Amino acid sequence: EVRAATAADAPELARLRFAFRSRHHAAIESETDFVARCEPWMRDRLARNTGWRAWVAADRVSSRLVGTLWLQLVEKLPNPGNEAELHAYITSVYVQPELRNAGVGSRFIQSALTACRDLDVDTVFLWPSARSRPLYARHGFAPSDDILSQRLRS
Repeated sequence: EVRAATAADAPELARLRFAFRSRHHAAIESETDFVARCEPWMRDRLARNTGWRAWVAADRVSSRLVGTLWLQLVEKLPNPGNEAELHAYITSVYVQPELRNAGVGSRFIQSALTACRDLDVDTVFLWPSARSRPLYARHGFAPSDDILSQRLRS
């Protein structure tokens, strides 16, 4: 089941974030310390209208969260013409390894894109891993020639 996340999901979301990121970079804090730091941040973002949204996938049997996608709305400066005034950034897309390639990631992306269309978002952007590029391509994402970036930390 994919659904919108709520502030009550923050403890499990923080654990999923640790599982996701500690696979890419060696953790410099324990899971307990990270969850204690991350959970209030997530709870706050999901409880208030901060521009952050998240979706979760829950196991049908145990109701345990098994995946997530976060989306941050990025305001553009006001425009005098008929231009959308929001961008959206998709981040922290994670599905537990044993449940990958079963359509959960696609359902996350579809949910996020539906929300973005409803909010009249101009552009949705993300930084994919090499492994996730085919998934995003299936949903219409493509490399862009009109965005420049500079990595300040490696």
